[in-house]
Amino acid sequence: MMQNNKTFFKFNISVLKFCFLWENDPDYQYNWTRVIKDLIMISSLMPCAIPILADFIIQLCDGVPNLTAAVENMIALNCIVGMIYMVICFINNRRTIIKLMKSIDYFDKYGNSSTTIRTEENANLFSKVFMFYGIVGNFVYMLMPQLSVNKCYRSRTSQMIEDGVPCGLVVRSAFPFRFDLTPVFEIVFIHQIYTCTMVTVVVVVLTMLLCGFLMHIVNQIENLRLFVDQLHHHTPQGEKFTEKLLFVIRYHIDVIEYSQSTADAFSTMLLFYITLTSLVLSVLCFEIIMVDAIEDSVRFTLHLFGWIVILFSVCYNGQLVIDQSLAVAQDIYSLDWFDCPLDTQKRIKTIMMRSQKPLVMDAAGMGVISLPAFLKVLSSAYSFFTLLLKFKQ
Repeated sequence: MMQNNKTFFKFNISVLKFCFLWENDPDYQYNWTRVIKDLIMISSLMPCAIPILADFIIQLCDGVPNLTAAVENMIALNCIVGMIYMVICFINNRRTIIKLMKSIDYFDKYGNSSTTIRTEENANLFSKVFMFYGIVGNFVYMLMPQLSVNKCYRSRTSQMIEDGVPCGLVVRSAFPFRFDLTPVFEIVFIHQIYTCTMVTVVVVVLTMLLCGFLMHIVNQIENLRLFVDQLHHHTPQGEKFTEKLLFVIRYHIDVIEYSQSTADAFSTMLLFYITLTSLVLSVLCFEIIMVDAIEDSVRFTLHLFGWIVILFSVCYNGQLVIDQSLAVAQDIYSLDWFDCPLDTQKRIKTIMMRSQKPLVMDAAGMGVISLPAFLKVLSSAYSFFTLLLKFKQ
């Protein structure tokens, strides 16, 4: 993604290319080649997702003899379904997202290219840090069951032994054949590792892509506020004040349009964070307190912490956009607008009224991404968690 010798979202684009989800040209042709590339990621997860779903259905049909195992299946299915949903949302809005990336250079005309580069560096750094934590935590999560293999074999039921259900897998699965023997077990185990890794990578990269856009919007609003502050240094009746004010108005309009385009591009994806995430958090909390092995408690705790951090990152950056956009109205009001000519006062009044309406990231009409939304998701997760406890009792 090159434009004016600057690269935006370089790390995110590299990961998306690795996942066959990226196109450099926003006007690309959606042909069969592109369809196949988009389906590769989703279809490659099915050999793992379908057996997990089968095991979950079997447990439901048997009256859920092992609630802990059933909830573990639910965690895996929620993560896979959530990742597929995010991929579909991204594919549906990929052209717009590519155009939004290219449009960041448009704000260079307002003279803040240095802060834009610094924001981009911070966004890339956060993406790399989160990806590192996600991959390392993911491997810990996958290898922890190996530490309790002996205990698992001692507690296996006769039905599990008869069906050839092995111990040491990341999550229980059901196949129409025995898979506790070499090399079938190794193949299933490796594919579960692949599935967990890809789910983690895709969820993290798309989340950090969204956070990167929000960081760029915040940067532009902060730069806009600096120009508003500079108006204090000019006489309200002077031509310089009017010229600078018109500059601020154009800048404000461009920021609003860019923010709205970003909200539209990620609207359906944002729905994932305020709906399915609460379910994932609740079942993870349930698993942490219900599992017997300390190894399982550790891996589910790492998983829970990762989801909370991802959710908080999105909500925190969404809150920053809201706070900074509202602050523009306060900055404008602090000007000596009452000393300005009537036409200038009307312009100031217009930008002041528009600034009183915050820029928000709307989750498909289901809520606004903000810190209150973060608390609401945690509250919903706690409610479902208590429901699981009552079901267990």
